[in-house]
Parts: sequence; C-alpha cells; structure tokens
Amino acid sequence: MPQTSKHSFSIGGIHPAPHKESSADPTLLPLPITATIMLSQHIGAPAVPCVCVGEHVERGQEIAHNASFISAGLHAPISGTVVSIGDIPHFNGKPARAMVIKASEDDHTADTMGREQYWSTLRLRRPDRDLSESVDAGDIRRLIAGAGIVGLGGATFPSHVKLTVSKAPEVLIINGCECEPYLMCDDALMQTFAEQVVEGTELMMKSASIPRTVIAIEDNKPAAAAAISAAIDNRHAITLEVLRTCYPQGGEKQLVEAVTGRRIPSGALPASVGAIVHNVATAFAVWQAVADGIPLIERIVTVSGDIPAGQRRDYIAAIGTPLSEFPFSLPEHAKVIVGGPMMGHAAVRLDAPVTKGTSGLTLLEGKARGPVQPCMRCGACLEACPMGLEPYLLASYGRLRRWDDAAANYVADCIECGSCSYSCPSCRPLLDYIRLAKQRSKKTRL
Repeated sequence: MPQTSKHSFSIGGIHPAPHKESSADPTLLPLPITATIMLSQHIGAPAVPCVCVGEHVERGQEIAHNASFISAGLHAPISGTVVSIGDIPHFNGKPARAMVIKASEDDHTADTMGREQYWSTLRLRRPDRDLSESVDAGDIRRLIAGAGIVGLGGATFPSHVKLTVSKAPEVLIINGCECEPYLMCDDALMQTFAEQVVEGTELMMKSASIPRTVIAIEDNKPAAAAAISAAIDNRHAITLEVLRTCYPQGGEKQLVEAVTGRRIPSGALPASVGAIVHNVATAFAVWQAVADGIPLIERIVTVSGDIPAGQRRDYIAAIGTPLSEFPFSLPEHAKVIVGGPMMGHAAVRLDAPVTKGTSGLTLLEGKARGPVQPCMRCGACLEACPMGLEPYLLASYGRLRRWDDAAANYVADCIECGSCSYSCPSCRPLLDYIRLAKQRSKKTRL
C-alpha cells in the first residue's frame, strides 16, 4: 500500500464533514418499466433521435445520434416501445426534450434476467490484461464515441473528444478523489471493480498514446486505494498517488496541480500543462464498451443524507430511471439535492430521471440558514477560494448586475465549488450571485 502523499493544491480549500459510509458492493436498482431519456445529458449539442414513436427498441440499442463532434449518443436502457419524444420537466422544473420508452412485461422480465446475470458474473470475472494490445487506438476512440461515454465525475464532457488529440499528453490523471461530501459512488466502484478501472485506464492511454498515468485517490478512501494498488500490480506506466483530503481536490485544475505541481493558466485547459483528466467511472465505462460492447446505459448512484442508515447505499441504476424509484424516506421539510451538497442542484420534482451525470441523491433535513448579514470583511472567502479569486467582490458585481466588471475580475475562472459560501460567517449567498454573474457575463461576450 503506497504511503499518503503530502501533495494537494496550493491555494484555498476547505474541510467539510465527509458524511461518507461507503458500501463496497453496489446494489442493483430494479429496472424501470418506463424510462425517460433526456436528449441533452452532456456538454455540447443535444443528441438527435434516430428512432420513432411507436418503434420497439432493444436494451443497449442506439436511440439518438451524436449531433456534432462535441456531443454524445444515447442508448436504450430498457427494451420496450418508444411512446413519446418531446418536452418533459427536468428535476429543476424546467422543460427539456426527452424520449420515453415503456417496457412490456416480457421485455422487463428478459432485461432483468440478463442484467442480473451480467453483473453477478462481472463481480467474479477477471478482465483480459491483454485487451489494450488487441485493439487499435482508433477503434478504441470509435467505440468510446459509439457508446455515448461522457465524463462521469460531473462535467459530462464527451470522452472521445478529450482523447482525440493532435499531440499526446504527458500524463493521464484518473480522478478517484470524490471530494464532495456524502457521495460514495466512485469509492464503491473502485473497491468492487478495481481491475476493470485499471484496464479501462490502459485503453484510454493507448487511444491517445499517453505514456503514463497517475490514479489519484484521497486518503480518506483506504479500501479503494488498496484495491486499485493491487489491480495495478506490475503495470509500470500506471501509478497510484494517495492525496491529502481537502475539498475541492477532485476539481480538474486542483487535481492537475496536486499531481504534477503545474498550475493551469486562466482560461486554459489541462492539456496546456501536458495533462488530461478522466474520472474512474469513465475508465470503467470505457472498459465496458471495449470489452463487452456495452454502451453507457447505467451508472452507480449514491443515495445518502439525513435518512436511516439502511437507506444510505450505492445503487447501479439504469439511465432514465425516475429518481422516485430509489428506496428512501424523505426527511421532514426535506431538501433534495441531485449530486452532493456543495456542487449539486436542488430538485423540485422526483419524477425526473437519472442521467449520465447523476452521481447521487442527497436528502437533507431542511434546516433554515442563518440570516444574511452584511459582509464583515473577514477574508474567509478569499482564503477558501481554490482559484485565488475574490468571491465577496464577484458576488457584489453579480448582485449589482455589473457583468463587465465581473468578467474583468475573472469570474469565468470560478469552478462553482461553493467553498466561499460554506466559509462565510455572514451566511451570504456568495455562490448564487457569482453563478449569475458568470452566466450573464458569458452571454454579453457572445
């Protein structure tokens, strides 16, 4: 087992209570009878349907094409009949275009049996260590694109785009930090399917001719680190680095600095310092696509928060499953967050579906925030900001609708981690105003 590194990012950061109770063996959530597949589940152009209302589709069949290079296709999470294509309310209440598939009893039974057999076998199966040597780099990229794989750490950027490069990066960083409180899906994945994660990493390395990889995990996940370390075995091009626990360690720019010591300039991407970052769940999805020909139709989702201990679990859930089908009891005056409490978004309805970017469902007792007080100029938000920004100033520009001033003070560099709001003793909604300024200043530049 490797020793814990003292490495971390150099500016800001906070230490919220982790609230992590990892379950190393994720539970299969039953397939839904009716699945709702949002046509935009990724950064880039929404997918374009390639099946019609009334058409019968099979589980895993492509149902929507990539609309452009920066886009991701969609596949049927269940077998059934396409009953509608149109606008439905998303979890935030806003309308979004989606496809609805409804299964017959026979479809549901057959899918359930095949799915249970696959996952039970996968837990016992040892991956082919020579897989990356038997497939061409171009074929790997095509399989990734064809499987609709996106970044599963939250950003949902189409994965084939990152791996289509003119110049090979110096290092691939696999993000297993999972620094957001309450979320445990990546921890559970690494403990249960460590060998598949490592094999998927090798496939990504070959696809972009990357010479070495660092798998980065925070030191509050010792079981996951031990599983990954054992799976790496004697692969000398892949190393494990256990980093100090600090939020937001899993942020792309913060992670690149922690691993390489290089800071990404304002407005630049990790490639500018010779790095490329992918999530551990993305590596697993790549392995599934290449080894088993399975597209991205399900993922691990954490259900946690102020609910009974027996309900705090990780589930393997099909994309398109209604959030209401997870087994939990809502706390009194519940606040439901899709994602974690720091960067997640409040849900106003639970009939909305799981998407590719749904990492968790955090259910919190609706505790009232303290009253908003005037800024006391304490500097806590400056010390917490991992991007070295001035959150109190950017929030003021947002509140006063001074979009150009916000842009001039690098509001676009904000990663929306919430460290400023968390650290503010005056309970000021700093991130809310900063998000507004970031959105509006972006529109004024277009």
